[in-house]
Amino acid sequence: MSPRTKIQFEEIRQKSRENIEKIALELFASKGYHATSISQIAEKAGISKGLLYNYFESKEQLLNSIIMKVYDELMKIVGMNDNLPADKQIEQMIIQTIEHLKKNITFWRLYLFLIHQSEVQKQLKELYNKMRIDYMDFVIKLFSEIGSKNPDMDALLLGTMFDGIALNYVTVPEDYPIDELKNYLIEVFVKNKKVKK
Repeated sequence: MSPRTKIQFEEIRQKSRENIEKIALELFASKGYHATSISQIAEKAGISKGLLYNYFESKEQLLNSIIMKVYDELMKIVGMNDNLPADKQIEQMIIQTIEHLKKNITFWRLYLFLIHQSEVQKQLKELYNKMRIDYMDFVIKLFSEIGSKNPDMDALLLGTMFDGIALNYVTVPEDYPIDELKNYLIEVFVKNKKVKK
């Protein structure tokens, strides 16, 4: 067997990191962030505690990595269609956000349980403020471009709607009219906001 290449080694390392993050998220959500130890995460991941520290310096860094992954995913969705007109960007952002939620329901369920823990909220306050500002700046710009009378409030309301939809959908996915809501959001935030020329 030939030795692994640098690329293969990096792929293995990335898969290991992702597995540790997935297990940590499950444990943080079910047991609570403070009640979960690095030892418990390592044991469930099938690795030694020392090896886990090769991937993450601390439990706090592991939590931050999970949150940054969410941030990166969401910002990718928000900016993925920046070559389209603003109204189409908002429409695609709504569609992609809802589809991401539907395809990753287990992840979002755990994530929402995690971020509602008071100790996690305190620890992540600064990071959340940055995420909120980045999201809001971008979406306010889009609403301004389509002629919204109050782009700040429209951006805030759309973000709040996404939060509420996510919380309700992960609680009762089989009974929640998520596709109807997706269409309604497009109607309210795109078609009814666009200034007629």
